[in-house]
Amino acid sequence: MSDALADILSSIRMEGSVFSRAALAAPWGVESGATPTGMFHAVVSGGAWIELVGGQAPVRLERGDIVMMPFGDNHLLKDTPSTRTRPIAELNAVDQFGRGHLVVAGEGPQTSLICGTVSFDSAAVHPVLSMLPPLLHVRDHGGRVASAAETLVGLIAEEMDHPGPGTETVIARLTDALVVFVLRNYIENLPEGQGGWLAALKDPPIREALGLIHRNPERSWTAAELAGLVGMSRSSFFARFRNSVGETPAQYLTMWRIHVATRLLREEGVSVGAVAQRVGYATEAAFSNAFQRVTGLRPGAYRKAA
Repeated sequence: MSDALADILSSIRMEGSVFSRAALAAPWGVESGATPTGMFHAVVSGGAWIELVGGQAPVRLERGDIVMMPFGDNHLLKDTPSTRTRPIAELNAVDQFGRGHLVVAGEGPQTSLICGTVSFDSAAVHPVLSMLPPLLHVRDHGGRVASAAETLVGLIAEEMDHPGPGTETVIARLTDALVVFVLRNYIENLPEGQGGWLAALKDPPIREALGLIHRNPERSWTAAELAGLVGMSRSSFFARFRNSVGETPAQYLTMWRIHVATRLLREEGVSVGAVAQRVGYATEAAFSNAFQRVTGLRPGAYRKAA
């Protein structure tokens, strides 16, 4: 799985930051409100309950757990499922260093959290990000994942509690690593038959075909060519690819090309025509039409908005 997954993860451009170091003593409850960026919470000590507003039942969080809402869905975070909540903005105070501190001084059990945000470029057209659920929860009772997560969370907490030269940079890099860790954990632990096309990463021939498309989007891949390279007949490969991915090879190729194009359009000095050639379109007009079908915008308008 590693090659195709590495291609996907390396294509994700994001910016993470920590907005609060939370020290909470029960009873406590906060509501995030819907946000334009994603949000995550990591449990340093104690425990909590999280619930998407209008969504699934509350989920218990324990020490070492990480939960991420990649699309910024409104959610409730509290010490018990029945505790009343207040808007997080009313409780989070910013110190003289610009760091947030969410403090609730109750008399009950204490919980310590790291709260942060993460924004993704082109989430709507990214093959992974567009298919993520509104809430991702990382926990592994086997110990390996929980231990690694706890290490990252502990390092962020240490930097916030004992800042030094370069603390903001260190926190930003650790946060990025934490988010990639959450995404990788989610993809690797998808149950059979769930997760849409992401489950295709567990199918060796389909995974290999995805890797070929990822690394060479400019090629005019056909189902027959991909089938031959992964050792399958065209008809068997086409049916298996469509069943696993939910799209034909040609449709997936288009989606990946447009995703790559959104990244290139952010680069200064790269013309729309050059982008078209680099993602495999013979003419700028053909590229522009495909780009608009997927994103709803012409490449020039997308570049301006970005």
